[in-house]
Amino acid sequence: MDTKETQEFVEKKKTENESSTRITWNRPLEFLLNVIGYNVGLGNVWRFSYLCYKNGGGAFLIPYLLVAGFCGLPLLFQEVALGQFTKHSCFGAWDLVPLMKGIGISGLLLSWYFLSYIMVVMAWVVFYIVHSFTTGPLPWSTCDNDWNTDSCRPSIILNDSKNLNTSLLNVTSANTTTSTEEFWNNYVLRRTEGIHDMGTFTNWRMILCFAFSWIVCYLCVLKGIRTTGKVAYVTVIAPYIMMFVLLIRGATLEGAGTGVLFYITPRLDKLADPNVWLDAGGQVLYSLAVCFAVLYGLGSYNKFNTNCYKHAYMCVSACCGTSVFVGFIIFCFVGHMAFEQNKNISDVAEGGPGLVFEVFPAGLTLLPLPQLWSVIFFITLLFFAIDSAFGSIEGCAALLEDFRPQWIERYGPQFGRVVVSLFPLCLGIPMLFDGGIYVFELVNMYGSSGICILFAAFCEAVALAWIYGVDRFFDNVKSMIGYYPSSFFKYCYLYVIPAITLTIFVACCARYGPLKLGDYEYPLWANVVGWMMTISVMIGIPLVAMKELLDGKGTMKQRWERATTSRFTREKSSEDSEETSCIYEEKV
Repeated sequence: MDTKETQEFVEKKKTENESSTRITWNRPLEFLLNVIGYNVGLGNVWRFSYLCYKNGGGAFLIPYLLVAGFCGLPLLFQEVALGQFTKHSCFGAWDLVPLMKGIGISGLLLSWYFLSYIMVVMAWVVFYIVHSFTTGPLPWSTCDNDWNTDSCRPSIILNDSKNLNTSLLNVTSANTTTSTEEFWNNYVLRRTEGIHDMGTFTNWRMILCFAFSWIVCYLCVLKGIRTTGKVAYVTVIAPYIMMFVLLIRGATLEGAGTGVLFYITPRLDKLADPNVWLDAGGQVLYSLAVCFAVLYGLGSYNKFNTNCYKHAYMCVSACCGTSVFVGFIIFCFVGHMAFEQNKNISDVAEGGPGLVFEVFPAGLTLLPLPQLWSVIFFITLLFFAIDSAFGSIEGCAALLEDFRPQWIERYGPQFGRVVVSLFPLCLGIPMLFDGGIYVFELVNMYGSSGICILFAAFCEAVALAWIYGVDRFFDNVKSMIGYYPSSFFKYCYLYVIPAITLTIFVACCARYGPLKLGDYEYPLWANVVGWMMTISVMIGIPLVAMKELLDGKGTMKQRWERATTSRFTREKSSEDSEETSCIYEEKV
């Protein structure tokens, strides 16, 4: 497409945006809050802090921030800008390069897998909130409950001689379990021996919490962005207020300073370990939620002249800043737990859901008024989960609106939100069985794993820079915000992002091993099912590309040109042909 055609393309998109019936955010702040709320999720609470501890403390921040700047920021800007420019979701936006429309299918499946397990996490959080409203001891702090075993030891006991809370963990043997572990495994999960034994579907308390979680999220998206725009003022801002309260409380605890020092002290020798860089790359892409199709949809509701370039910097800064900030809170409490238990911090900290649902509840029982702090902590987590969930639903609904607009016209926008919720709802049900935690981890590690995200990110960068053209993309951005983005972004799209994502993708595949959950190793058939989920996410991109080429006419070169030419150019060529035909007929 030459300069003249590019200008005509931009002018047509401006006219389409002005006459578009697609609703827009009432104000840019609503868009910002929704993107920040979607990006800042539970992964910022449990995953970042653990990876920071695991990979050299403060030294991990170096690769993390580098990957965020060179890879995460440009990709987030690309997705929001394409959605804003085309006024379409991920599926419609890639009409710019029809060959790569499979990116939309890949993003939809990533979001579905993510939604299926984030709603289960939300149900767990609701479960803990309900059990925090008690006038007695927190139920996970004692061993006199129906779900406890003879080997149970309470997380804390009251030392009558000193009237101080003293941990019993430092006197328990290897054959005992703590009350927080038994509450989590025996009461919340009703955990079985493995994925081969799914147990029963009789945990009605958890089923009710799961249903409640879906109802809350559906109410948040009831009227589309008109609802989510208002809800975000509460669900995004309130957690930060609560986190400040938790930070102040945590900083006053004994041992908090030791925990913070452990968190920020750089062990620079770790930078030579390639696994540190792999973990940093995976965490950045996961926490910024690029390639999940949602950012395109949220960006498509922007007005055409919204400064999405400035907003991209603000969103990435908020997400990465929140991760670092939450790390201080986590390690204040972990440091206090290590002090109370007379242990090293490395023996207390752990990753995954266990940090949130085992370690942290045990830490809360050490505080005065533990019921209050438990409610504050888990409500904060609830808001994080709500933001991530309803952002995903809204982004997927926008994609369905582009994929099957006739359905929306016939049945209304609510029909689209119901349809996109059905698959993750059904996939989440097996996670409510007694052995559901094994299904949860399978979907978490394979369905929306780093391998899937890295592959999709590589395809996005290559499609934009090498097929559509990064200069043409910059022209599109200039037509919206009035100036060109930094040339730094150009080189990131052309070289840096493809190199980083491809390198980490190959390394992740090379170091792959069978999935484990604690000491339990998944059987072969379960790993095969997991790889089928991974392939289902990635295969859409090459399949759609092949379809575009096979459906074309002419030589392979002509088919390639057609598949890499935007739909607008095809429409323009068709309009020009019709106009020429009409002129010829008039002359005749």
